Amino acid sequence: MNQYIANYIEKMASFSTVLSETVSLANEYWHPETPPVVMLFSQIGKTIVKNFYEMGDIEREKIFKHVEDGMVSIDDELATVVATGLIEAIVTATDSNSLLWKDVSKFLGDKSKSHALVWKDFGQE
Repeated sequence: MNQYIANYIEKMASFSTVLSETVSLANEYWHPETPPVVMLFSQIGKTIVKNFYEMGDIEREKIFKHVEDGMVSIDDELATVVATGLIEAIVTATDSNSLLWKDVSKFLGDKSKSHALVWKDFGQE
């Protein structure tokens, strides 16, 4: 895990108790190794969706701005794990609930939403 990713995760965890707990649980589970980065980002994405309605708008805005910041990062590895771990987990976690997807998608930034829509439509004709 490079320093950009470590800093990104640390900042993400600072936005919410449930996100901090998710990161802590993943770290505990994989200790003494570090969690696989895509799996950790996937867990963060699932946690965001699971707790979306318990969050206030300010908390959601901070989280989704951070998601967008990751997508446009100068660090390609960070941008990739945000896309393939976090955003794809958000899309998958909302697949069975169109109202939740509609509400979540309102908070996605341009690059995040673009990737999410491509992933959502993947394999559909």
